[in-house]
Parts: sequence; C-alpha cells; structure tokens
Amino acid sequence: MISVCALLVLGLKASDAVTVDYFDYGTDYYQSYGPSGEYLFLYNENELFHVDLESKSVVWTLPGLEKYTSFDPQGGLQDINIAKYNLDVMMKRPNFTAATNIPPLVSVYITKPVVLGEPNILICCVTNIFPPVMNTTWIKNGEKITVGFSQTSFLPAQDHSFRRLHYLAFIPNEHDIYTCEVEHWGLEKPTRRVWKHDVPTPISEAYQNAICALGLAVGIIGIIAGVMLIIKGMKQSAAQGRSQR
Repeated sequence: MISVCALLVLGLKASDAVTVDYFDYGTDYYQSYGPSGEYLFLYNENELFHVDLESKSVVWTLPGLEKYTSFDPQGGLQDINIAKYNLDVMMKRPNFTAATNIPPLVSVYITKPVVLGEPNILICCVTNIFPPVMNTTWIKNGEKITVGFSQTSFLPAQDHSFRRLHYLAFIPNEHDIYTCEVEHWGLEKPTRRVWKHDVPTPISEAYQNAICALGLAVGIIGIIAGVMLIIKGMKQSAAQGRSQR
C-alpha cells in the first residue's frame, strides 16, 4: 500500500510560540488487495468528504456542505492513479516486502444515556487498523443485522494506522444483546464486543425477609444485652451499698 498526505494550515494564534488551532489535511492510498483505495479530506480529524472511486463523485459527510465549497473529484482520482502506478513499480523490486498485519482494537459504546424504548445509536470504534482491509458485522441476539447501520471511511491516525467508526441505530430494551464482530488479517479469529442494557438485579422477597429477620435478631440481641448490663450494674450498686453499712 502506498499513501500520500498533504497538510494545509487554516488558523494560527499569536503567542510566544506559533501553534496550530485547527488544520485540515487530505490523505489518499491505494492497495493491491481488491484492488481498493481511498481519497478523503479531514478537518480537525473529522471527515469532510471522500471521493467515491466507483461513482467517481464527491461524498460530503455533512449534508449541505457542498453549497459552500466544492471539490473536483478528478483531482482525487488522478492522485489514486499515481499511487497505483507507484505501488506497481515498488512491488516489482527484488526487495519488496509485504506490510505487517496489525491487530485492531475494538470497543462498543452508546451516544447517550439509555432510556428504554427511546431511539439510540451504538458505536463500534475500531482503531489501530493496518492495513485498512476489514469486515465488520452487527449481530442482534445471534442474528446478523442487514439494515440500519452506517460507517465512516478509514480515517488516518498519526501513527500511520487507521480508525473506523460503525454506527447502528437501535431501540434499547431489557433483553436484546448486540454484538460488533470485526474480522482482520491481524486477528487469528474475529473479535467480538457485546453491548446489553445492564438492569439492576431485583432483590428477591426471600432475601428481603432474611435481611429483616437478621436486623430484628440483631436488635433483640442488643436489647437483651442492654437489659443484662443494666441488671448487672444495679446488682453491683446494691452490693457496694451493703458493704458500706
């Protein structure tokens, strides 16, 4: 795989040292598997748009953004072709070595606190991806989900790996179990992360009765002990009185 990145500084603030507030950058890569590739632009690590290599069109992440700016998809397609040409040349060299497969990291969480019966979104976050070839499956109660989900492009990280977010719209209840399954060359077997609503375990009536009985027993023992101490104290006082006569 070969990739090309370009940086464009948007905002600077004045201080003793010049620092970058926000920046956008573009990245493109091409890899022989598939074959496949990607061309996208990001702003502050969030995707602005990518070029769909099949339809040869620009896909804007935020609907309506194309009203305020534009991008010619041919520029992205040309960069992909250059990356493809360079990769073909490099693969013919005698010292060509395939890239190392890195196991990705997977986590699942929700976008907002759970309210049973209210729509929510599950996010399956996959990081440390390399190479950017991966299969992700949503599963509900053991059955594969085929609708209601979406995903981002492969987003580049500073360590030259990639990350990807997968979204699933759902309505939580007490019984459904959701699973995000990830397959990658760096994994010996698919990695699964499970999400289910954690319902507090109700206290059984027998347990409540046992707690009440224990509390009552402790109270009775305390009362008996107190009465015995009072009687003992009265006897000691009487004995001391007789000895003084």
